[in-house]
Amino acid sequence: MQDYTDSFCLETAFNSLIHPENAKVTLYPEHLRKSIDEIADWMGRDLNSGVYKAGFAANQEDYDKNVLPVFAALNKLEKIIAGNGGPFVLGKELTEVDIRLYCTAIRFDTVYVQHFKCNLGTIRHDYPQINNWMKNLYWNIPGFKETTNFKHIKENYTKSHYDVNPKAITPRGPFPDIEVGFEPDFSKLRVGSVDMTEVLELEIKLL
Repeated sequence: MQDYTDSFCLETAFNSLIHPENAKVTLYPEHLRKSIDEIADWMGRDLNSGVYKAGFAANQEDYDKNVLPVFAALNKLEKIIAGNGGPFVLGKELTEVDIRLYCTAIRFDTVYVQHFKCNLGTIRHDYPQINNWMKNLYWNIPGFKETTNFKHIKENYTKSHYDVNPKAITPRGPFPDIEVGFEPDFSKLRVGSVDMTEVLELEIKLL
C-alpha cells in the first residue's frame, strides 16, 4: 500500500516553483487519504500498469492473465464513482485518484483497446459512470483538455512500438475522441461493468 508520507511529499515538493495560491491546492486531503491510498494501490497495479502488462505480453498466457485485472479494476471504479455520486471518484473533491485514473482512462478507447488488446469492453460503451466522470474533467475542469493531445497519444504508441504494431499504422478511430454531454446527476446513469466470469471473480478480491 502507498505510504502517506510519499504522497504528502509529492504534493508539497514543488511548492517553491509555483504560485503561492496554486500551492494551497490539495489533491491529498487528510480526510480522504485512507481511501486514496487504498484505491491507488490496486488501481496502479491492475489498471495504470495493467494495460502495459497486457499490451506488452510476450505470449498468449501472459496476455490472458494480465488483461483480466484491467477490467476488474474498471468494474470496481465504476461502482465507486456511482456510490460516491460524482462528479469525482471520491465525491465532491478532486483528488490525486482522479489524476491517476484520467491518464489511463483518456487513452483507453483511443489506444489501449486496439493497440494493447484491452478489448473486453470500452469506456464509452461499458462504463457510463467512468465515461461521464471523464467527460466532466475534459470539458469542464480547467487543465485537463488543455493538456490532452489525442493525435500525440495515438502516434506516440502506434508509431513507436514496432514489436506491437510493426507497420506503424495509426487507426483513425474512435470517433469522436471523447464524447460530449456531461450528466451532472450520476444517479441517472446505469452502473456498467464487463460481466465476464473471470473479471468478476477478480473484482470481488479488490478492496
